[in-house]
Amino acid sequence: MQRSTGKLSGTLRTLLALALITILPVLTHGQSVSGDLIGTIADQQGAVIPNAKVSATNVETGVTATTTTNSAGSYRFPNLLVGKYDINVAAPNFKTASLKAFLIELNKTATANVVLTPGEVSTVVEVTAEAPVLDTSTPQLQNTYEIRQMQNMPLAAVGATGSGVLNLSLLNAGVASSGGLGAGTGPSVSGQRPRNNNFSIEGVDNNNRTVTGPLVAVPNDAVENLTVLQNQFSPEFGHSTGAQFNTVVISGTNKFNGRVYEYFQNRNLNAVDVRNSSLKENPRYDFNRLGGQLGGPIIKNKLFFFSNYEYNPLGQASNPGALTAPTAAGMAAINSASGLSATNKAVFMKYVPVANGPFVQNITVAGVTVPVGELNITSPSYVNTYFSTNSVDYNLSPSDQIRGRYLYDKSDSINNAADLAPFYTPFPNRFHLIAVNEYHTFSSTLQNEFRFGFNRFAQLLPVGPQSYPGLDAFPNIELDELGINIGPDLNAPQRTIQNTYQLVDNVSWTKGAHQWKFGYDGRRVISPQQFTQRSRGDYEY
Repeated sequence: MQRSTGKLSGTLRTLLALALITILPVLTHGQSVSGDLIGTIADQQGAVIPNAKVSATNVETGVTATTTTNSAGSYRFPNLLVGKYDINVAAPNFKTASLKAFLIELNKTATANVVLTPGEVSTVVEVTAEAPVLDTSTPQLQNTYEIRQMQNMPLAAVGATGSGVLNLSLLNAGVASSGGLGAGTGPSVSGQRPRNNNFSIEGVDNNNRTVTGPLVAVPNDAVENLTVLQNQFSPEFGHSTGAQFNTVVISGTNKFNGRVYEYFQNRNLNAVDVRNSSLKENPRYDFNRLGGQLGGPIIKNKLFFFSNYEYNPLGQASNPGALTAPTAAGMAAINSASGLSATNKAVFMKYVPVANGPFVQNITVAGVTVPVGELNITSPSYVNTYFSTNSVDYNLSPSDQIRGRYLYDKSDSINNAADLAPFYTPFPNRFHLIAVNEYHTFSSTLQNEFRFGFNRFAQLLPVGPQSYPGLDAFPNIELDELGINIGPDLNAPQRTIQNTYQLVDNVSWTKGAHQWKFGYDGRRVISPQQFTQRSRGDYEY
């Protein structure tokens, strides 16, 4: 019995080890930013054709990948960059078949089966292949949106003022607007909260870890396509239980292309909202998206560039606020009060304006009667956002391709959380994302993809230059009788920085009828924070 148990235990260990070896490559395969092309080459009688030469040439860039069919007549192109490809198939004693403008989509496996007819190889026959309605190689649900859909969208803001192309995902089944409920930016997918989504740009992490949602925004007109994955997506797409949003930036081509655009919406064009029917005119809302782009070859069939620049100024009406402040007579009374220090009087007179509204009441300050009235304040409300999106593609050799991406966004607005206008401060936000992808083909059955990614988010909530005599920082001075706080934003200063470093390496290996994938995705997040509530001290009177 002991010998039998030992044999069984050894057998189980062997089976478990084999299972682990089989599963591990799938679990560690990094996130793909391309698509695959597979198919079978056969003759008119259905007999498969081994050793047929198959090439796929990118229509826009002229970059060509080649492979040969195996003994089963099958071929596979892993990691083809998204776009349209001309597929050519050649075999001895058969006419060359040509399939034009076959679409490769992000994270999808496309199938192009080709039937060859007998004849001279020099004779080229154009054929058609019907792509399957569903990608049966994976259980995940996927929708891809292309350039024309991005550019034909109704005015949709990006960055701090909206979700941009993410709004297209609302066309998907199982996707709904969050309705402003819960933390996070973006839609609710499959009943999950918006914070359960994952965002990437060409496979590089693009998640904001402070409020969740996308970190760097890509203008609608700079997006090649957007892919949304739902429902049991492959293990390489980890991180979240909602959806995977992967954005691909436009690449340069062999032709120079440029455009200038503007989208605008303002109070003069908009009809009065029924909810504001009591108003004589629309509140201020002036929004523009002004941009331009240029792309083309640096070296034909070799090196390409693309750049898109966009400026989004947004001005909005702000709700007027009402405080209580001394009238002119009240200011004179405070100035004559003997129970207040000269320093406190000087600070009060410098920063608190005279009431500009009707009289409210009399209050007593330091033994003197002070008449007070309403102080109506309307603070500025604006956001100026700038986007720079740049891409470089280098066809180093038939076996090596390099893709580089650099995105820079900046947003400038105003922090008007302080009660008094002299303490309003700029509110800058800066965003960077770098993506470098290198694709290397060792053979028709072995390919490697290496990726480096970096993103950075820097946000500063400063205090102004005001100083208080005898103190290191201007404190929060609360006047209970007036309901006024003299000083900067109660929670300033603050600073948030997020740096994310990412390394990915994927290996695709075809062995017979089996496709093996191995990969590694490592990320390090460094995010120093500076925030101490009411760090400047409180003085209450």
